[in-house]
Formats: sequence, C-alpha cells, structure tokens
Amino acid sequence: MGMRGLLARVARSAPVPVFAVAGAGARDAVRDLRLRSEIELVPTPRHAAVLVVAGSFPDGEVVGLAQVHDQIPIPRATVRWWGRGGDEVSPTIRVEGDEDALVVAVVEVHRRLLDDPSLSEPPILPDEDPVEWRGVGPYGQGGKGMTGGTPYGRPLAERADDRDGLTLDQLAVTVGPWVGALPPGLQMRVKLQGDLIQEVEVGTPVAVGAEETVFSRAVREPVPVAELELERARHHLRWLADALTVQGLTALGIRCLRLAKGLTPDRLGEVERLLTMVRRSGIFGLALNRAGGTLTGGVTEGLGPVARAAGLADDARLEDASYRALGFEAILHRSGDVAARWRQRMAEIVQSLQLCARAGDRLAFGSGIVEGPRGLLTAGGPQASARLVGILTDLLPGMEWGDAVAALWSLDPDPMVDTTAEVGLGGAA
Repeated sequence: MGMRGLLARVARSAPVPVFAVAGAGARDAVRDLRLRSEIELVPTPRHAAVLVVAGSFPDGEVVGLAQVHDQIPIPRATVRWWGRGGDEVSPTIRVEGDEDALVVAVVEVHRRLLDDPSLSEPPILPDEDPVEWRGVGPYGQGGKGMTGGTPYGRPLAERADDRDGLTLDQLAVTVGPWVGALPPGLQMRVKLQGDLIQEVEVGTPVAVGAEETVFSRAVREPVPVAELELERARHHLRWLADALTVQGLTALGIRCLRLAKGLTPDRLGEVERLLTMVRRSGIFGLALNRAGGTLTGGVTEGLGPVARAAGLADDARLEDASYRALGFEAILHRSGDVAARWRQRMAEIVQSLQLCARAGDRLAFGSGIVEGPRGLLTAGGPQASARLVGILTDLLPGMEWGDAVAALWSLDPDPMVDTTAEVGLGGAA
C-alpha cells in the first residue's frame, strides 16, 4: 500500500470534515449535525473536504458562497440539502431527505473523493486577482509607499488616529457572511488597529423571509402556553450551545444541543445541572465579566432578554391573562452587559420549563402581540433581529475583537431572517 492509500485509509476511519452554510430554515438542522459522530463541522472552509449548503437563499448569487466553495482544498465536493437558491454552486449530490440521509450522502461522497480525487469539483471563480495590483504604485507592486495599497494583491494597513490620539496602522477587513465566529449570514466590514475595532459597517443581511414559528403563529391566534415556553427554552439552549462553542467550550455546547433536541419539562433537573456546569466552567470570570458590551435604557426596549438584562421589565407576558394566572414575573438583571445577557437567558431557560410544567391547557396571546425569544413580535411590525443587527455599528467600536465576538453572540441576532419582513395576521411574511 502506497502512502496515498495509507492516508486515504486513515481518512476513511475519521469523521468527515464538513463546512456547512445554513440558509433560512436550516440553522437548527445544521446545528444538530454537531451531534453526529460520522462528520465533524469545522469552523472554516480551509479545514473541510465537503461543503454542505442547506436551506433557502435569496434569488441570484449568494454573497460569499462561491468564495467559500473555492477555499475548500482539493479534492472537494458539495452536498445540497433541500431548499432553494444558491445555484452558483453546482452540487455533486442533492439530498431532500432527513438528517440521516444527509450524513449517509456526505460519507459516501467523501469516500468517492478518497478513492478517485479526479472527481473533485472545479473552482467556480476565475483564477484572477481580486484587485488589480500589477503595475500600480511607485514600483509597480501595487503599493502606495510605506503604507496603503495592495502590494502583490495583499491589502496593507493605512495610517489613522486611534482612541488615544496616536497615529497607528489601521486595516480594513471584511468578515463573513459564512464564518464560524459570526452568526450565519452576517457580514461585517471592520477597521482594526491591532485587535481593537475602530469602525464597523454591517453588510446587507442574506435574508429570505420571516420564518413561520410558534411565536409568529401566536401573533394571530391563541397558542398553548406550554408550547410557547418549551420552544423558548429550546431556543435559548441552542443559543447557549453556539455561544459556548464560540468561546471554546465545545463539549458543554454539545451537551446543550443534545438536551435541546430532546427537551421536555421533566428534564428540568438535567438543565439545572448543565447550567451549573456552565457557571463553574470559569467562562464568566475569564471571558464574559470583562467583555463589556453594555446596553441600557431605551435602546433595549422591545428586545426581550436584552432589555431584561438591563433591568427593564419589558415583557409582553406580563400583560397576558394566562401568564398572570400562572403568577409569571419577569426575571431581571441590572448591568446590561455581556455577562448579564448570558445570565438572563440561562435563568429564563429554567423559568420557561417551570411555566411549561404547570401551564396545563392554558392558551396565550393571539391578539397581535407576542413575547418572542428575541423580543417583541407585533402584527405589522418588524422582526427583532432588525434592531439587534443595527445595534452592532454603535456597540462594537472600541472593543477588542474577542470581546466584540462575545458581545455580538450575547445579542442573539439572526441575519438569515429578513429583518424588514413584517409579522402578518394572515401568516408569515
């Protein structure tokens, strides 16, 4: 057996490295792929062998999708998992079935690549420089001098004032929309001095439409309290799984995902034990308590956990008769920073399961206003993510990159939901 055959044999015995691009309606399904032992979701395309494109995308080219495909090393393959759009990437195989069917397809296509690398998908983009640099600048190398320009095609920092009044190098970098450090679909143009963010510009979200959920249904018709609160607890557990993974606590994140997938009210004890493990992990003392990212006052109104973490009793459940009959009271924290938003959602997971357990057959909402997991939903009103994404341009400047990532995830925005779409009384927009 030659060296190539030996390496192929080793690769067959390991999980398939997969980079997943989650479109509308697919975020939870892609999250759950972390629970599969046959594959490994990797944070960047450079570490992948198979690209999974899941869910729906807007008509036309999807921002950054072709670049993601071409960054995957050869041999590579693409698996398209239901949905529409994203047609600039021609998949090796399409899967319309469930998670099991997808995993079988990914493993099979990877084995075929190992047996015959010539089956690899070719690049989508032409082999040319993204910017013109040849013959540009005083020496024809694309630079402007000591700073600036794109010498040999690589951006060079410009000079700019920093917050201390010094003139230092400043580099403009585009991050996203498909990178593990950010929520799927979020693209940011940031100006960095070292790892300090000076300016942030948020790109147009890769949006499809408002997704139909139990919360959007509750805008137009009464829905069981137990159903609402179980889904709220599941949403926050999935958010916690993502936030822990970004902070490097992958094992705890997997436990959150596994619990969220099979969540029932009688698993409250398991949830409480898991949340105790999160608190004892050191994440608050080592990363979150110093992250800052404080939001208080009117800017948080209508933003659910973000508002309540800032001390505002802002919760539509306080006005609903069924919730009042259950003795519902809003949990509040005061500081309004990253750590408070984590503590707020963790406390609300427990509260939601307790409400679910004693809700019986009570119905709630249905008259045009609902407390969703990200904030207020109203008939004819915009999605809460519209404001959560918009906050970033003012919140992140002045923060170090690691703290900015923690602050961003603590807001729980979803750029894949059309932030301009309205929640309608007749159904999802």
